[in-house]
Amino acid sequence: MGPKKLVLLVEGDGDVKAAPVLVKQLLRHYSAFDALILNEDKEEPLRVGDYSNISRNQFDKWKRYLKSAIKRRNCGACLLLLDGDCKLKVEGQPFCAMRAARLLAAEAEKVGAGKLFSAAIVFACMEFESWLIPCTNSFVNKPFSDGRKEILNPADKIPLNPEVSPRDAKGWFRKIMQTGYKPTRDQEELTRLADLNQIRSHPEIRSFRRLESAIKEIIEAIRDGKHIISPI
Repeated sequence: MGPKKLVLLVEGDGDVKAAPVLVKQLLRHYSAFDALILNEDKEEPLRVGDYSNISRNQFDKWKRYLKSAIKRRNCGACLLLLDGDCKLKVEGQPFCAMRAARLLAAEAEKVGAGKLFSAAIVFACMEFESWLIPCTNSFVNKPFSDGRKEILNPADKIPLNPEVSPRDAKGWFRKIMQTGYKPTRDQEELTRLADLNQIRSHPEIRSFRRLESAIKEIIEAIRDGKHIISPI
């Protein structure tokens, strides 16, 4: 029957370019291309904004974005990837990524997730760039695709738990890169150079392991001819 398409829904402009690079590496790592492919028609991810945007009006925008995603040819699954630095309360409590993900999953079910297509919701804690911080010293003197070398010296100190501190991972890279950090210019480049083993082996980056788990769940569901919602 052939592989199904995984449609990505992401938060920001930098994520539109960087997320496919990361997810494609993970699909390759899990030898998933028999079941799942990405951007076969050179389609970009859907940019949906942050949690506060898609949760408005009883999650109306979220459901509309999902309906648009599954109209793409051969769509078998959707993966939503957002930053976890949202200040919005969830069910009257301080923001909790897992609580927010479960609410989004419940709303996705209303438009067919789990029956017509698979859907997974993942929050990076605190930002996508937080996942890249453990790789910083491996970026030293590595050329970007345009020839730039932005990180010339090892960082004096790599944060022990990038999911907690720094709260502004973009700002952290901005300070150590020669011409500053611009997500639309640099996020894809850093992701392309990143060693995923350095990220997955870091003891504190649990949200990245959550991303890997969600992708594996989708792959297994497609191979079994089923559909899932993650988290349940």
